[in-house]
Amino acid sequence: MRTLALHEIGEVIRKVRKERGLRLEDLADENISPATVSNIERGVAHVSPEKISYLLEKLDLPMNKLPEMLVKEQAELKKVKFKLLTVATLRQIGLIDEALQRLEELVLDETHPYIAHAYYFKGKCYMSKKKWKQAERALYNALRLTQQNPYKDHNMESASYLLLSLISYYQNRMEQALSFTDNGLETFVENGENQHIKILLYRNKGIYLHRLGRITEGMRLVQEVWSQIQNISDASTLLGFYWLRAEFSRLIGIYEESIEYAEEGIEIARRNKLYDSMCDLWIVLGSAYTSTREWSMAETSFKMALKLEEKHAEEQRVTKVYNRLGKLYMKQSRMEDARAALQKAIQYAEKYNDFKHLSTGLLSLGDLTYSNGKTEEAILYYKKALNLTQKHGYKEKEYKAWFSLAKCYDGVDEQEFQNCMRNMYNTKREFARMEVEEHDFKD
Repeated sequence: MRTLALHEIGEVIRKVRKERGLRLEDLADENISPATVSNIERGVAHVSPEKISYLLEKLDLPMNKLPEMLVKEQAELKKVKFKLLTVATLRQIGLIDEALQRLEELVLDETHPYIAHAYYFKGKCYMSKKKWKQAERALYNALRLTQQNPYKDHNMESASYLLLSLISYYQNRMEQALSFTDNGLETFVENGENQHIKILLYRNKGIYLHRLGRITEGMRLVQEVWSQIQNISDASTLLGFYWLRAEFSRLIGIYEESIEYAEEGIEIARRNKLYDSMCDLWIVLGSAYTSTREWSMAETSFKMALKLEEKHAEEQRVTKVYNRLGKLYMKQSRMEDARAALQKAIQYAEKYNDFKHLSTGLLSLGDLTYSNGKTEEAILYYKKALNLTQKHGYKEKEYKAWFSLAKCYDGVDEQEFQNCMRNMYNTKREFARMEVEEHDFKD
């Protein structure tokens, strides 16, 4: 018997046992143990057909009646699957509370084939509401039940790890996010359903490596996966890889390659009207052109990203553009334009609690102020940035803040200078794997 048939037979046996009010122990005897009964109900493949036949006889379930009961069981499973599809659609269109209500109405016991799916969708719903603790609880339940279920072809385990990694990412727990992603890749069933999960895990792993500053490792990952991306049907996921390829190429100094992939990605995003991806790629393109000192094309690229502001809702992108535009103007010694751009970046970041890009803007504004000889004012910006980086765990930016303060105190206040140098060392030691490089736009 194939695995799915075994599972369906197990479901029939479990339902009959429960309807009759019997425990696992009530069916056990010298020929069959409670554990074997449980394995049969869960569809474990290594149980012998003789044991299954013996249990069917004990329950007085004739083999000739079994096909009819299996058809009924399949019909019930089809209804549950349809209800889950309804839940997924409601969540997708923003009707989260209604989706959760439908899940509450879907009463499934812990041995049901779709119980892990129900917890998975509950986790997705809570993620949409940014209720991270409830989402994590639901997903850990999905993991637990999937791991107990021998029928793993749905790839629910990998899918649950994917969502857990995203929850960690949204809470700035990058190492944990990376660990969950690796777990998802390790447990992925190659010939199972939901094949798109694997490529999403690879894409997200690249993003987490980027955030952790592990640029070489991230580039290697993207290069290894690149031959597979042409098979990706979802344009948004495909563009995620184009962004990673362009960004990693830029960060390791291969600017022409960065420009090539950014421009290819922009064309794909334009054809598919994916404005978020288009904006991200214009930002990378502007940064690459800045590195090659092609000022006009860099400025145009950043302004193209800003023109997309009305087309997307994520304010972080606008903040990032103004930060990078400010850096560009500083390189051109257009100090007033630089100050105006950086102040806009800070204004957006404060409005939307974008602390990551707020710290970047403050550091850049401190650099601009310092270059104008206003050291005391620069120190205020650097200290404000330092407080943010320490509060939110942005170690690389904390290192930069200490370095900038040391620069201000050098030759002026030896005690403060030594204090900054000591803290630079401690920050570097705490973040041993961080690649501290002078990338102008590594945010």
